[in-house]
Amino acid sequence: MVTTITTSKVLAFKAEIEEHLRRLREEAREELRDTQQMGESTFSGSAHDRTEEAEQAAAVALNLMNLSRHTDEIRACIEALHRIEEGEYGICLECGDDIELNRLHANPIAVCCVRCQSAGETLRAVS
Repeated sequence: MVTTITTSKVLAFKAEIEEHLRRLREEAREELRDTQQMGESTFSGSAHDRTEEAEQAAAVALNLMNLSRHTDEIRACIEALHRIEEGEYGICLECGDDIELNRLHANPIAVCCVRCQSAGETLRAVS
């Protein structure tokens, strides 16, 4: 099915995705800097006891999880921008129908329509 999103709306979504991508990259850089600093202090022996050492290690692990989340979201933004360039933005990757405009407003990097997203979530919940 051919998408019915107007060119001006696609360009608006593109600008929104690009801005989100810029913010994500900055946040990822900050997380990486913080993680490196925490890692240096954790492994330098600056902790006064095992509890403090465990707290520092947990903080490093949390930052690494955040960095992984940022990386996944950055990848999704880049893929959405690629779909825009290919003229495939707003088309569900599962069924080929249009992704609802309200869904794209809520999540401009969405890859599935509401129906397919719900079906996928139900399937994962059952598994």
